[in-house]
Amino acid sequence: MKHVKVVLTTALSAAMVIGNASALYAGVNTASTNLNFRESAGGTVIGAIPSGARVAVIDNTSEWYRVAYNGAIGYVSADYIQYSEDGDVDLGTGIVNEDSVNIRTEPNTDSEVMLQLNTDDCVDVNGVVDGWYRVAIDDTAGYIYADYLTFEHTMTDTPAQHHEAAATQEQSSAEADKLLSYAEKFLGTPYVYGGSTPSGFDCSGFTTYVFRNALGISLPRTSSEQSQTYTRINSISELKPGDLVFFGNGSKVNHVGIYVGEGEFIHSPHTGSYVKYDTLNSGNYYKNFMWGGRVL
Repeated sequence: MKHVKVVLTTALSAAMVIGNASALYAGVNTASTNLNFRESAGGTVIGAIPSGARVAVIDNTSEWYRVAYNGAIGYVSADYIQYSEDGDVDLGTGIVNEDSVNIRTEPNTDSEVMLQLNTDDCVDVNGVVDGWYRVAIDDTAGYIYADYLTFEHTMTDTPAQHHEAAATQEQSSAEADKLLSYAEKFLGTPYVYGGSTPSGFDCSGFTTYVFRNALGISLPRTSSEQSQTYTRINSISELKPGDLVFFGNGSKVNHVGIYVGEGEFIHSPHTGSYVKYDTLNSGNYYKNFMWGGRVL
């Protein structure tokens, strides 16, 4: 990568049937069992949507609705997707598909621009509001117009099951070596708020990019979500190379890096800095260490 059949009144149904992405709205699976999620209309099954799960409906102009779910775009039978109120919809990682795309404070073009993202930057998508996606970038919420975001996650995974644990310690060690060698290539890359490409990374943009491109592992986009996804390692002494390391104040995680070994980790720290190694054995990172997360 360069990270329903609508049950409404007649008037509202007519208003919702629009072919372009601006028709984006939330839907819910009303089937009593899992709903097949297909690669194309009536095509190969690539996953399943649980009963009651919410999706984003992108196109509802035929008997097969094009929807976003769990970081992927696919097709489902219109018979089982019902219109739902806008709001929280956990859609996984979205990928920006153009340069200079505005992230705004509200879901309209009159609101303030928080930052701009470029092609292949990744965001965590957690809602649908008025034809816009609500996104999070390291615990900061904003809105991106639907046309500028796509989803490319492989639906063979389910949430929080992005990687099967290595069969042996040797296999895990080899994966860690590959991961850390790849991460090292980006030493000196500047910190960019919202960045998730080699032109600039924020902290979780760096971890998601490295895991995805080195090992094909999809991490959640934010440091907070990453901290809740993988097996928790509470002690620095128990960390292994390749583990994620999380930092914060109180109970809130606000930073993430990748453990290298011997008390060191690699990360993209903050504005004005760059990807570099730091120590866990002393200083602020030692004081603010919360726990590790074992991915491999």
